[in-house]
Amino acid sequence: MTKTDWVLSPHHNERKGRIQLIVLHCDASPSEKATLSWLANPASKVSYHALVHRDGWVSRIVPDERRAWHAGKGQWREHTDVNSISLGLAFANRHDGKDPLTQAQLDIAQAVVQYWRQRYDIIEVVGHRDVAPRRKTDPYLAPHFRLEDYA
Repeated sequence: MTKTDWVLSPHHNERKGRIQLIVLHCDASPSEKATLSWLANPASKVSYHALVHRDGWVSRIVPDERRAWHAGKGQWREHTDVNSISLGLAFANRHDGKDPLTQAQLDIAQAVVQYWRQRYDIIEVVGHRDVAPRRKTDPYLAPHFRLEDYA
């Protein structure tokens, strides 16, 4: 991965399963700085493995071998602890339909997903809405964003 820095979150713990899945998110925050601040806040209890900034920069938040807290209560196939079997990749995006994903975000996200899929032999890439459909709608499907491009 290129254009990367580490901004560690305290919100992670031990994995209880093999990495099999990538879950894509939109962070619904007005800025990357606000997102990173929230992820570091002890009250948030949320984290991702990586955040893709609007300019294509990637902030790594939780090491891949650790269980980030991004999926919450949800399910993927027979797994009810989605965080233990997945990597969480978030787009800096308001998730309001008015803040489209940038081409830089799409390009680097595809590179990150490809890297993770090869490294961990990942089966599937899904949206947060796919593992928690009663609670989540992200990532927002802007006209130029297609989840199948990440499959």
